[in-house]
Amino acid sequence: MSMIYLPSCKFTSYSPEASKNIKNYLSENYDMQIGGCCRPDHKKLTNRDTVVYICNTCAAFCTEDSSAEKVISLWELLDNDKQFSYPDYGHKKMAIQDCWRVYDNTSQQKAVRRIIRRMNIDIEELDENYDKTNFCGVSLYEPLPKQNGDFAPKRFIENAEDLFLPHTKEEQVALMKEHGAKINANEVICYCTSCINGINLGGKKGRHLLDLMFGLEPK
Repeated sequence: MSMIYLPSCKFTSYSPEASKNIKNYLSENYDMQIGGCCRPDHKKLTNRDTVVYICNTCAAFCTEDSSAEKVISLWELLDNDKQFSYPDYGHKKMAIQDCWRVYDNTSQQKAVRRIIRRMNIDIEELDENYDKTNFCGVSLYEPLPKQNGDFAPKRFIENAEDLFLPHTKEEQVALMKEHGAKINANEVICYCTSCINGINLGGKKGRHLLDLMFGLEPK
């Protein structure tokens, strides 16, 4: 059986240093294979492969449209890792933004929170959290990329009623600012780059969870 990490094209572009760090860590500590872009590569997975993902869209593709035996988040893997060295943020208060693309993945959401607490971050929970979240930045207010619907129709079509409807840029900004106004903390932890972009557009400071784990400031 092979373990394969899908590093996410969008996350690698967003935080090259954190992406490089985690790929090295997984290779050295788990003998994990590092994959490429999930869009072509998920078709190559076999029923002997375990996929570890950081991108929630990659998760949907691999779950619905691949032969992988198991698909788990990076956060669930690291939550059970006794070797990873966490920085200490001294009980700094940050909000946690759950992503709609994994609104029903309670195991991932709980792993995220356990990791945050290990870094001595005090969590502000939003009213629309866990399976109540309906947030993924402006991506839910733009037309759905056709390939997303082809590869993961349950996630992106059947379970996406009233989402992916076109909005103007002005409307998108207004929606993000409305969302940001509901959050008390200035810094908001995300585990999705689309969520971070939306949080920043709404006037808050988005922090990617993996950046925090490696002690990196956002670009």
